[in-house]
Amino acid sequence: MFVVTNTIRIMAGHGKQVAERFAAAQGVQQMPGFIRLEVWLGEGKEGEEELKVCTLWENEESFRNWTASESFRESHRGGGESKQYMLGASLNKYEMVVSSQA
Repeated sequence: MFVVTNTIRIMAGHGKQVAERFAAAQGVQQMPGFIRLEVWLGEGKEGEEELKVCTLWENEESFRNWTASESFRESHRGGGESKQYMLGASLNKYEMVVSSQA
């Protein structure tokens, strides 16, 4: 499996508002190879919050197909209001090597 995290730094007090965009978005769920989306909200540096957007994929190719899709472009349009609260972002990719469940 393949995991992608997008860590988004947001002005304090606006994290839940920005997270709502991810709750409303449905395009990624229709992509072949998509497994799961999770959005985590935490404290960042002073005056900031941090959203950690995690997507789980069958493989890296499935993720690349998502980023090259029209659905990806559509889901990233119209974020104007949210963008005024965003302070920066970083994308990281991982191969899952260990997983355990209860």
